Amino acid sequence: MKKTSLNLLVLCTLAGTGFLPALACGGNTKPPDTAATSQPSDTSGVSSLDTASAASAAPAASSASPDTSNDTSPLAQILTTDSGQITKIFDAANSAPAATLKPSGSTGGDVLGKGIRDAAKKLPAGMQPDGPLAMGSLKEKQHLQTDITLQPGKCYSIVGYSKKVKDLDLYLLLPPGILSGQDLTDDNKPIIGGAPQPMCPIATTAVTYKLDIFADQGAGDVGVQLYSKGK
Repeated sequence: MKKTSLNLLVLCTLAGTGFLPALACGGNTKPPDTAATSQPSDTSGVSSLDTASAASAAPAASSASPDTSNDTSPLAQILTTDSGQITKIFDAANSAPAATLKPSGSTGGDVLGKGIRDAAKKLPAGMQPDGPLAMGSLKEKQHLQTDITLQPGKCYSIVGYSKKVKDLDLYLLLPPGILSGQDLTDDNKPIIGGAPQPMCPIATTAVTYKLDIFADQGAGDVGVQLYSKGK
């Protein structure tokens, strides 16, 4: 055996015992790398993306109270739902003569005042006259009109009466032509917002309505009074 080969054999033997690295024998086993220092990963981009995703996925908070200042839902029951007919009623009322206004309580014992007070006995308890009495004289199929302002924090009823108009109709309209309430009877004592449920606006500000007073059958003097009580 040649000396070079003998030397190599000795070296390999020593390597096998752990005294020399295995590479000295031409082995291909790579010694384990020194553990690299752990570096914190850059999560700034991920964090921003996650934050944006969470923000977009989260539902918008509805902390604001619903806006009721422009609420147009009816205040009382309505029978007329045809928009064309409602527009005609509003246009007729808007062009009709204004009713004569008398201070509330000034009707004394006259026929109109007594008729309204008698009809008002059917209203919810606690209702009192609110504002002036609207009066006038109508021919059959004619209109009168007056403005009525409803305040927040109150409930309302509207009472009409005529001795000679057999079917007196009342329509409460919100310009430019939204029906907010009407009487439900074909008689001479119409009421909007009667028992058991008066009109209780949810608007947070005062709202002015147009009241149409219509003689559907018969002719004669008519009167209408607004009633109210606190909610």
